Amino acid sequence: MPCRSIAGMDGFQVKRCWFVAKSLAAALVVFVAVPVSAQTAGRPMSFDVASIRQNVSNTGTCSPDQVQPTRNGIHMTNCPLLVVVGAAHIPRSGDPLGYLVQDRILAMPRELSQERYNIDAHIGDSDAEAWRDPVERTRMLHAMMQTLLAERFKLVVHREMTDKPIFALRIAKNGPKLKPAKSGDGEQARVMHPGAVAVPGGSGFFVRDPANGHIEIYGATIGTLALLLSGPAGRPVVDKTGLTGIYDMALDLGQAGLAADNSADIGPSVFSSLQAELGLKLTSDKDKVECLIIDHIERPSPN
Repeated sequence: MPCRSIAGMDGFQVKRCWFVAKSLAAALVVFVAVPVSAQTAGRPMSFDVASIRQNVSNTGTCSPDQVQPTRNGIHMTNCPLLVVVGAAHIPRSGDPLGYLVQDRILAMPRELSQERYNIDAHIGDSDAEAWRDPVERTRMLHAMMQTLLAERFKLVVHREMTDKPIFALRIAKNGPKLKPAKSGDGEQARVMHPGAVAVPGGSGFFVRDPANGHIEIYGATIGTLALLLSGPAGRPVVDKTGLTGIYDMALDLGQAGLAADNSADIGPSVFSSLQAELGLKLTSDKDKVECLIIDHIERPSPN
């Protein structure tokens, strides 16, 4: 299924998805499709109240911050149904938006894929204390969104490993230029760099300047670097360097994305800085990538 741009997501290029999860090449050698469920012990976690309305006027802007939890739930305006599904289900890598890139949500009915919705959902008082914990809040959001989609859209999905175009991260001709992490890995890196945040689905911490794309990574593996490169690359980046250390790294990711024809041209800044600063390179390849398969979905039941 070719990657096709989806209209909308104002200010974004939605190519059936957004960012990319980290390397999955070694994650599963033999993959058995498993139903994805929001079930916890007992009943599935769910919002206390939720309003879902199709946005037929195409008013409002769906932006990345709308796939993140709010103070008491989630608020999404004019978001394609594909984005709503991608906000609820994440790959085993843990990347919050991992399915939202390069056709990684498959078998969505064409007539539904670009329908846009306004969603306002709120937690109950009994969930308020747990919701204040950022880690627990993210876990709860995914579980509650999955329940919402299952109940209101009758969504049924499973995961499969599928051959997809990737960029392979390899050692460049003159060898790697990597510095062992001064802090090692774990919380010590965060203490030494209090402005850094944890890498979703990866190891270590990072700080990125959105103005120029400069990124500094602390106490991280090369697999984590591959995860962070995947966003600018517009397709999964798989670590094929064979390097197993923990490193501090810095480079310029630039602002360019995948070219309109899906070629490997993601802008010279990423390629040149990766090779000049880290002694690594990206090459076009194919590999197994975890995808989310839509088994069944309907238009939502009335509020």
